[in-house]
Formats: sequence, structure tokens, C-alpha cells
Amino acid sequence: MTSSKGGMSLWCGAHQMRPAGSWWQPSPRPSGNRAFDEYRDETLRRLEEEQREFQEFLVRLRMAKDKAEFDQFMAERRTRTDASL
Repeated sequence: MTSSKGGMSLWCGAHQMRPAGSWWQPSPRPSGNRAFDEYRDETLRRLEEEQREFQEFLVRLRMAKDKAEFDQFMAERRTRTDASL
């Protein structure tokens, strides 16, 4: 999903990460080494969590940018209104 202004792409909401074993990513097959399998599973879980946190950060960043643009618009509008009085 791309923002309407052509700016940064937002991958939140519609494109959230799904845990391993979902329809698009089959569960990793056991390697035969239990220690490695546990390490791989933990690493994948951690990476999915980091991706989710980064996606949330992008949403907050976009909201802050939108708010700053809106605040600037309102300040300019106020200035125009005050100048016309």
C-alpha cells in the first residue's frame, strides 16, 4: 500500500507478517538437529517481531509527518485570515 502522495510506502495493516506455517510460508522442515531448529525458530520469531515494530514505527512516522503538514496548513490559513481583517 503506497501513500496517496507518492511518498513512503506503508506496509502496515493490509500486509502484516504472518507466523511461519501460514498459507504463504510453510513451516520450516526439521533439520534433524534440535538445537539448530530451536535457534532458527527463535531467530524467525525475533525477526518477525522486529519487522512488526518497524512497521508500527513507519505508521507513527507517517502520522507525525501528516500532523506537521496539517499544522503548517492551519498556521498559514490563520495568517491569511488575520491579514485579511
